[in-house]
Amino acid sequence: MIGRFLMFSKVKSYFQLLRVSHWLKSIIIFIPAFYGGAILELPVLCRTIVGFLTFSLCSSAIYVINDICDIEKDRNHPEKCKRPLASGAVSKTEGAVLTGICCAAAMILDLLLCGISIGAAIPVLYFVLNILYSIKLKNHPVVDIVILVSGFVLRMLYGSFITDIRISKWLYLTLMALSLFMAFGKRRNEKLHCGDNTRSVLTHYSDTYLNSSMYMYLGIFLVFYALWSVDKGALPGMIYTTPLVIVMVMRYTYTLEKDEQGNPVDMILKDKVLLLLGAAYALFVLWQIYFGEAAS
Repeated sequence: MIGRFLMFSKVKSYFQLLRVSHWLKSIIIFIPAFYGGAILELPVLCRTIVGFLTFSLCSSAIYVINDICDIEKDRNHPEKCKRPLASGAVSKTEGAVLTGICCAAAMILDLLLCGISIGAAIPVLYFVLNILYSIKLKNHPVVDIVILVSGFVLRMLYGSFITDIRISKWLYLTLMALSLFMAFGKRRNEKLHCGDNTRSVLTHYSDTYLNSSMYMYLGIFLVFYALWSVDKGALPGMIYTTPLVIVMVMRYTYTLEKDEQGNPVDMILKDKVLLLLGAAYALFVLWQIYFGEAAS
């Protein structure tokens, strides 16, 4: 019984280290197929799922590398000290092995999906940028934000490539603005609640800059979304989702003001109201795929 408990505890620590819950970010890969009205076509769905796993494994490898690089700083952080590497639940050697497994699996899936092509280079580019981020670039103001946002954009580009579904220019700008809003919100909360000692780049950001930038990109996001919803490439009736998106953003900012870390994934998963609103949005869009002509 004790042996089983220890085994379960170890596996749980591995999952925490890989941050499997953060695979939620890779749902962005489904965006081209989802809004392109092809999400329920089996070949498209299968390719998108494989793409989701490819990017998720790649991001898990990055998380482990980042935790190895930040292990000493994390031990001085009120929340990050509980992470598997910082707490000692998982050794650096085990972390390195997990990184190798994730990288190998991601590479195999990527090659099976894209072969030798430009699209296959997208996860590689994501990996290289984030390695540079973990080693050095996370300490450079603005550059750190740009790299965080690039991860979301690259996911959507990958989803477009593997499904051969073109992305609307307005949708591209919408995702970029939303990602900037979330990134600045995360940095703002880190500085506000944890101070500058846990992340050196925060010393370069003023409270005013982070706060104003966050809300500026929130406004830009809503404008871009509204423009995309009436674009000729959007599904019929998408303009009617704009009020729901506004309510979702209101709920997100309400939660953000209360959350100490401002991590988007943790906030979304913990907020049942936000999850319910997201589900309602997804159902409406699926309805548009099948009955858009009637709605228009």
